[in-house]
Amino acid sequence: MADSTWRCIVRVDVRRLLPVAALTELLLIRTFYRVGIYIPKDGPFRTVYAVLTQVGSFALNLSSVLALAALALLAWRAWTASRHSMAIVLGAVAALGMLLPLAGVRELGPTARLAFVLGVAAAVRPALAGADPLHRFALLGAAAVALLSSYAGFAADAGLLAPSRAVPGGPVWAQLAAEALAVLTAILVFASAVRSDGVRARSLALGALPAVALVGAWVANGAITGILVIWTAGLRMFLPIWMYPIALWAFASAGAAWRPRHPWRAVGVVLLLVAGVTLGTTYQQALALVGLVLLGDGAAVGGLTFRQPSLETVTR
Repeated sequence: MADSTWRCIVRVDVRRLLPVAALTELLLIRTFYRVGIYIPKDGPFRTVYAVLTQVGSFALNLSSVLALAALALLAWRAWTASRHSMAIVLGAVAALGMLLPLAGVRELGPTARLAFVLGVAAAVRPALAGADPLHRFALLGAAAVALLSSYAGFAADAGLLAPSRAVPGGPVWAQLAAEALAVLTAILVFASAVRSDGVRARSLALGALPAVALVGAWVANGAITGILVIWTAGLRMFLPIWMYPIALWAFASAGAAWRPRHPWRAVGVVLLLVAGVTLGTTYQQALALVGLVLLGDGAAVGGLTFRQPSLETVTR
């Protein structure tokens, strides 16, 4: 009974509600809300702006709660599968995510980041053993992006807590390296999807939508788009501009290609995309950690498999 309940909750929470809420937050809060600030609130736009920002605010709150709930549920799954170390790490990240707003970033921020780093290592390591070589490199790339971003965060924490011990330029090189690696990882993820599932024209077309939107925004106003990309994804766009829409197209196409046969991987792609590169908040860290677990097919928590063709039941 308990296992059946767990399967039902995880299917609804992680696979459906969380990616929808996270994408809604990304589009309405980190994108529409920030762009709308600079648009005059005249006529019908004022009402539209107010309604959509309220929806986006609700989606942000819901996504934050669901991300922590997903960590707790995955911790439970890991514990029942006798993956006790993973369960403790996931539970610690979830607990710190709840405590941080109460205790303060200065006090618990480095601790939460350390728990996240341990979670990344614990989530990816078991998935590497049985993974296809291309998927193994994709997982390693995604984990390295998270670890480099965390190093930049630790360096920034050191500058706040002990200015005399701060490393000059420490966060910058790590952030730039994480960004370059994120672009490469997107290509590796796409290659993994091509090898495991193949990529049809429909998946390529769906993946092209966000890439075309990025190109259109850049052509319309490159300066504002660059600032918006920093706000939404934490990308400085220091590489040749053409690399970013290609990476976004590859990443989104991989998610679309995986959806029929590997839906957990598709959800993992969405969560990693929404989490971004800088991972400056516990909310983003929670999304990234859940995304890594799912991209690794849940190997860290005992595995997540499906019965074809419905793909609706998670089995042990």
